[in-house]
Amino acid sequence: MAEPAPIRAILRPLDLAQHLFEVELSFPAEAMAQGAVAAMPAWTPGSYLVRDYARFVDRVRVLDGRKERPLDKLDKQRWRLPASSRDLVIRYRVYGNDLTVRTNHVDATHAQIIPAATFLYLEGQLDRPVEVCFEGFPPAWKVASALPLKKGAHFACDFDALVDAPFELGTFRSHDFHSGGTTFLLTITGVHNGDEGRITEATQKIVEAASAIFGGFPFKRYVFMLTFAPKLRGGLEHRDCTSLISDSHAFDRPEGYYSLYQLMAHEFFHAWNVKRLHDPVLGPFDYSRENPTRLLWFHEGLTAYMEHVLVLRAGVVPWSHTSKELARCWSEQVQRPGRLEQSLEESSWDAWIRLYKPHEFSPNSSVSYYEKGEMVAWLMDASIREGSRGKAGLAELFALLWNRHGENGLTDADVRRAYQELSGKDPALFWNNYITGRAELDGAPLRRAFGLKLEARAPWERLSPEEQDDPAALRRARAWTGLVLAANGPTVQNVLPGSPTAAAGLSFGMEILAVDGWRTTTATEVQRGLAQVGPGGRATVLAADRGRIFEVSLPVEDSPERSHRLVPDTRAGAAQRAGFVAAYGQSWPSKPVKRGRRR
Repeated sequence: MAEPAPIRAILRPLDLAQHLFEVELSFPAEAMAQGAVAAMPAWTPGSYLVRDYARFVDRVRVLDGRKERPLDKLDKQRWRLPASSRDLVIRYRVYGNDLTVRTNHVDATHAQIIPAATFLYLEGQLDRPVEVCFEGFPPAWKVASALPLKKGAHFACDFDALVDAPFELGTFRSHDFHSGGTTFLLTITGVHNGDEGRITEATQKIVEAASAIFGGFPFKRYVFMLTFAPKLRGGLEHRDCTSLISDSHAFDRPEGYYSLYQLMAHEFFHAWNVKRLHDPVLGPFDYSRENPTRLLWFHEGLTAYMEHVLVLRAGVVPWSHTSKELARCWSEQVQRPGRLEQSLEESSWDAWIRLYKPHEFSPNSSVSYYEKGEMVAWLMDASIREGSRGKAGLAELFALLWNRHGENGLTDADVRRAYQELSGKDPALFWNNYITGRAELDGAPLRRAFGLKLEARAPWERLSPEEQDDPAALRRARAWTGLVLAANGPTVQNVLPGSPTAAAGLSFGMEILAVDGWRTTTATEVQRGLAQVGPGGRATVLAADRGRIFEVSLPVEDSPERSHRLVPDTRAGAAQRAGFVAAYGQSWPSKPVKRGRRR
């Protein structure tokens, strides 16, 4: 059977300063004999939210000779194309002024083209190839893409391949290296205060750490597209490339590099986990609607943990940094009220309408399959390591799944089977506790597998020695009401269930005007006023709700909040120390990580 004729696409700038560009699509006659419906994707794979990309598109016209006429629009994202005995050409305008890894951004300095936000597809013809060309952009600009060049055009074998290959246009800087027969390209857009040589060297070490897990790379060429912009961070995985955004000013301290390396490791690990080794519903895709899966805890949560494994094994991030990251995440998850309300499977399934569309009550009713999934992955690594007597861990689980299933689809049953094979344990208990269930996280396996323990510390235990000798300082540190305020003012952001604040009737969006007669204009002033009362006392709070001012008596209690520090267990034996080395590729940390004074 002959290969279907390709759709030809040409992108042209209209007004870069106004973030406008034009797309021209030429649909082959064989595709138009009976007419067709052209649609704009509603979402992009890897980001599980309906974004309605059609809202950035207008002036959709069909060319009839030299004339243009509007197309019949069927709904928010679909247009009817007339039958034609020859190629049918349509044009439309796209607005792109949102610098994220999920949306287009074009201006006078560069163009980031996200295919799902740019190209229409023909319904029922997603397997048709697409050829993409760029015309009229500044002559000094280059094009970076994971797609191969064929006769001067970037060639995608089908629409899924096109969506999986963003474009970066501009005067970006390029760094390349080779490993395991694969060529890697790192393109860098934007000004920053980092060392590009250092970043490139670390990137190579990260990809080689991943290769060691999976026994090589499943591609011959891979592109890291890195953009720097102030106060931004993000990444989106693709089969043979990744889009990354990092803070321009983060590299005046080592933690800035560590954060970037973790981001790069996370997205690169996705080249296996989710882009190839995935739930069958995640490809081929239905671009018109949500594609729910119960396995996002596996695809994202376990990847969030494996990013730490990769950077540690690569030697580009020290254990002292990773231990703080893991302890911080643990502290957040064991205190999030929603941990008792939603399981990881439920979080995965409802990601489209809950995780990415949160409301004020969300922290109290839901969990993130990223953060809690990361902690569960840590426990799974420990469980496998313990059950296998140190011979295997989560990295070996992924290697086994890759060798066994590759790109043929993955189910929850497959993951359970691999877990049981490596750990020697019935997976039902672990799944019932942490994946389908809502059990409290238990750090005991970390001690048994890695010789690590989580030390819980109350707020007053984090005070300096001088403050701990001050009764007033101790009283303030013990005070708690369950009131969470917005960062930019004295507005109620959350009310923890069962807290004094909830009992007093304060709720989301209310403004705290005064505490015990003292005017409060910031969140700090509110919390300071409440802390001054101390446990067992009551504060008189003046609040406003939709213009109505009222007063409540707010009781103050002892704080139940705890932060955690990850420290080596002095009683750890040779097996635990060896388990740590096998998991992370670093020496066992014989001394606790020192914590600086809390600011």
